Amino acid sequence: MLEGLRVVEYATYVAAPGACGIMADWGADVIKVEPLGGDPIRQFFASVGVEEERNPVFDLDNRGKRSIVLDTSQESARDALLRLVDRADVFITNVRPGGLKRSGLDHEALLKRNPRLIYATLTGYGLEGPDADRPGMDSAAFWARSGLAAMFRPKGGDPIQLRTAVGDHVASLAIVAGVLAALRERDATGRGRLIDASLSTPPSHHARSVKSPRHWMRKR
Repeated sequence: MLEGLRVVEYATYVAAPGACGIMADWGADVIKVEPLGGDPIRQFFASVGVEEERNPVFDLDNRGKRSIVLDTSQESARDALLRLVDRADVFITNVRPGGLKRSGLDHEALLKRNPRLIYATLTGYGLEGPDADRPGMDSAAFWARSGLAAMFRPKGGDPIQLRTAVGDHVASLAIVAGVLAALRERDATGRGRLIDASLSTPPSHHARSVKSPRHWMRKR
């Protein structure tokens, strides 16, 4: 369904890579940009003291992709990433906004280079407010911050052990939905868009869109 669509993934761990895995299933050409040493989730079993040759935790969300290692702290590597973005339809990242801004990889910079780009960002707590640049993981941002953990607690009892990555994969689906809607809009307007998804919002408000660079205002 998505043959011919070019996606650049600049992300680690679960939620954003999970979205790209779905799009790869549907035929998109996904290029995963990894840091030196690779996506840290490649070392998931080693990090918990388990010797395991295969890593289904990594494979689940990174199926069907091509991969390149770039040390984007180096100017030459950033230039290589920008050249990939120039030819891409979609850019998906979960790097914190401050780091993206310092590297010239924020949505304003990339949409200026490629006005047709769909730029999807996944954060812990959204792009606005005092927590915008705060790191966020599934257990804290999705389960705790949203209040879902309290809702699952037995009445009068202690909090239960939460299933890891449920919130991440809910966010994956929200990102894919936002990207597909933005691609449909681009067919009509020729313009790209920012898709802003976060782990900490309720599922019904999990992804929102921001208009193309000409109209930086929230869609109501």
